[in-house]
Amino acid sequence: MAEPTPEQTAAIRDELDRYAWLLDECIRIPGTRIRLGLDSVIGLIPGAGDLLTGGAALALVLRAHHLGAPAPLIRHMLKNVGIDVVVGAIPLLGDVFDVAWRANRRNLELLREHFSVQSGKPQQARGAARRMWLMLAAGVIAVTVMYLLIRK
Repeated sequence: MAEPTPEQTAAIRDELDRYAWLLDECIRIPGTRIRLGLDSVIGLIPGAGDLLTGGAALALVLRAHHLGAPAPLIRHMLKNVGIDVVVGAIPLLGDVFDVAWRANRRNLELLREHFSVQSGKPQQARGAARRMWLMLAAGVIAVTVMYLLIRK
C-alpha cells in the first residue's frame, strides 16, 4: 500500500476522529462533564442496540485494516469492540459501561499509537499502551466484581 501524503493523512485522521466522537462523545449531559455518544444512546435498545453499535464500531476496525494496520492491532481493536458489545448487553450495568468504555475512542488511540511508533516515536506510544493495559485490567476487574455482586 502506498504511503499517504500529509494531506491524506490529515484527512484520514479528521475522518476517524469525527467517527469516534460521534459514536462515543457527541452528547454532553447538561450540568456535567459526562459525554455520551450514539453508542451509549442506541445501546439502550434491548438486544439490538448493542449489536447495531457493535457493527458501527467494526467500521473503524475495517478502516484500520484498509490503512494497513497489522493483524495484532486489528485483533486488539476487535477485542475492544467485543468487550463493548458483550458487557454492553448486560442490562443497566452495560449502559453505564458503554459511557465509560468508549471502544471507538480506544481503538482510534491504538491506531494513532501504531502509526506514531512507525513515525519514530516509540517511547511516547509505549507509555500510552501501558496506561491502556492498566485501564483495561482495572475495567475488567471492576466489571467482574460488579457482576459477582449483582449475581448474589
